[in-house]
Amino acid sequence: MSNIKGLDNLMRKLDALGGNSKKALQVGVLQAAKKVQGDAKDLCPVDQGQLSNSIQARVEESDGKIVGMISTNVEYAPYVEFGTGKKGESSPSPPKYDGTLNYRQDWSGMKAQPFMYPAAAQNKIIVPKIISAHLRKEIRKLGGR
Repeated sequence: MSNIKGLDNLMRKLDALGGNSKKALQVGVLQAAKKVQGDAKDLCPVDQGQLSNSIQARVEESDGKIVGMISTNVEYAPYVEFGTGKKGESSPSPPKYDGTLNYRQDWSGMKAQPFMYPAAAQNKIIVPKIISAHLRKEIRKLGGR
């Protein structure tokens, strides 16, 4: 079901105790997503704050999987994350955008100022711990160990 070691076992235990593992998992994933959201806001370059303030965290169910999503609806966010022009194309990080972002070569542009990718990358270890800790807390509430 997941790539978090022991998650399936924790969910079975929670259900056996009368809990709702799916709901608990959604809450745990949202807690983890909010951690990444906070770090993305901290890493986001700020001019007037519109981009930073637009970063949202939510949980969705997709193909039977609970997925944490961190996003922004600001049009220029990819240009900040991945850069523009020659400077953007030559920026070393994050991995290049796989969408329709065009690095025009007829102007120097701006270097990448990544905030989303680094926020996700720096939380790669802590996210599973947050989710597991939440499920364990729910199990303890129900009298489990």
